[in-house]
Amino acid sequence: MYIKLNIETDFEIKSLSDLGKFKQVMEQLKMKINKSELARELGVDRRTIDKYLNGFIPKRTRKKASMLDEYYEIIAALLSEDS
Repeated sequence: MYIKLNIETDFEIKSLSDLGKFKQVMEQLKMKINKSELARELGVDRRTIDKYLNGFIPKRTRKKASMLDEYYEIIAALLSEDS
């Protein structure tokens, strides 16, 4: 029996977004993930590590206009040296 594993084993976890790839490697190797140690190294809670390992994808930020945008010209005129 010949089993070929196409796994990149040399990578570094720098952020929470790298945890999905890490989970795949650990499952292929049948190893357990030490969530507490990962949490200490990344500076987050271990429940956050668990959430990202289970496939959590954060929402994108919305491009929302500021309430002051429509008054920008008025504010600039009031703050200028001519007024």
